[in-house]
Amino acid sequence: MSKHDFESAKAMLDSLKKSFDLNSFEKIGTETEFGKEVALILSQYTNNPNAKNLDFQYKKLIQIANDIQHLKLANDATLPDWLEEELEAVFRKIKDTLVILENDL
Repeated sequence: MSKHDFESAKAMLDSLKKSFDLNSFEKIGTETEFGKEVALILSQYTNNPNAKNLDFQYKKLIQIANDIQHLKLANDATLPDWLEEELEAVFRKIKDTLVILENDL
C-alpha cells in the first residue's frame, strides 16, 4: 500500500490545468499546490525513476508555460500550435506517471 495519496495529486494536477489558460500562464511559475506535491513525492521516493520522471515532466511544464509567457510579453500573438500540443502532451505524461507511481508503490 502506498503511503502517498496519488488520487489527491491527480486532482491537484487537474485543478492546476483548469486554473490557467493561454492568457494566464504566469500562475504556473509560482509555488503551486501541485508543485509542492511533486517535491513531496520526489523526496519520499528519491530512488524511484518514475518519481524523478514526474519531477522532470513538471519542470518541463513550467518551462513551456514560461515560453508561452515570454511570447505574450513580446506581444507575439501567434502561439505556435506545436507549443499548445506539447503542453497538453506533458500534462498527459504527468498524469500517466502519477498512475504508474500509484500502481507501483
